[in-house]
Amino acid sequence: MLSRRSKKKRLIGLVVVLSLGIATAAYFRPLPAIEAQVLFPASLPKQSVTLPWPSYGQSALGASGYGLLQINGDQKTVPVASIAKVVTAMAVLKKKPLPIGEEGPAITLGPGDVDLFGSYLARGGSVVKVQSGEKISQYQALQAMLLPSGNNMADSLAIWAFGSLPAYVTYANKMVGDMGLKETHITDASGFSPETTSTASDLVRLGQRAIAQPVLAEITGQSKAVIPVAGEISNVNWALSQDGIIGIKTGSTDEAGGCYLFAAKRELLGQTVTLIGAVLGAETRNQAIADSKTIIRAADSGFEKKDVAFETDTVAVYRSPWGAEAKATVTANLSALGWKESPLKIDSDLESIETGARKGQRVGWLSAVGSERRSTQDVILNNDMSGPSWWWRIFHF
Repeated sequence: MLSRRSKKKRLIGLVVVLSLGIATAAYFRPLPAIEAQVLFPASLPKQSVTLPWPSYGQSALGASGYGLLQINGDQKTVPVASIAKVVTAMAVLKKKPLPIGEEGPAITLGPGDVDLFGSYLARGGSVVKVQSGEKISQYQALQAMLLPSGNNMADSLAIWAFGSLPAYVTYANKMVGDMGLKETHITDASGFSPETTSTASDLVRLGQRAIAQPVLAEITGQSKAVIPVAGEISNVNWALSQDGIIGIKTGSTDEAGGCYLFAAKRELLGQTVTLIGAVLGAETRNQAIADSKTIIRAADSGFEKKDVAFETDTVAVYRSPWGAEAKATVTANLSALGWKESPLKIDSDLESIETGARKGQRVGWLSAVGSERRSTQDVILNNDMSGPSWWWRIFHF
């Protein structure tokens, strides 16, 4: 039998072995992942913007990539005159796609097209001269509809593309509905009918889509064109190239008054912003255009460049349970051009890190989001994440 002393030695040995085992297991156990603690607010504050809106009718302003910025007046449905031809052009180009730089198929005009010319002429509508047997390309027909605003060519194009005006109306209403233009209602192709209605805010949304259509944007930006029979035609939109205006469409009827859907490119703080606006219900078309130019110029002051983080700023910190700390910075200055009334949201996706993570390691990204625009920079560690001491490894569980 073992003596009492031997038993004691064995017990001490077992305790030492067990302690060493526990210490070894504790030392080599996996260390927890370390999460980032962000050091920036969720958004930057907004400011008010005052624009010189007309006292009549209704108006709205938006920008590509920023959405709808401001509205003015009661946004109730009203006649929009020849602005409706933008819908006609979009529907025709969707039904009969036309690559940029191509003329498209030839359209042969007949007696019915001549009758349309006579009908609109008798009612005082804008027309483009045609004759039976005339051959005009799809591109030229779009020019004839959009530049001098030929009502007869709007009907001729719609009948050519859809087979009949009722079929066009059905297609156009579904198309604008699919676009989310809930306040837009189409009853004809030319806009001569006062029953074809919309709102300024809906037209801004329409304009944003229209200016993204290459053929439509190209044609509405032309000041002149030459087509068969009619010869040289001029764009009713006389403000092209003034204040950065690049299109889109004017309109004027007794019921609608003067209307203008415009697009303008502005150079703001080193970036190009495309404004889209609508002015409805002016006394004349020229008044709607002149007031739109005033709005365009004033809108510049509504944008500002907001600095979110500089390259030297700590945007996040990783703090370990053992007291080590690693800071994270962006790889370059992060700023965004935004509309003052839209709060700039700050978004991020930062990964957890492990012990031994090194300076310069990418850990995610930081973004500034203004409306539909996003500016992003990578986030990296600014120093190493050191591991714990042997004492901490063994004695902290």
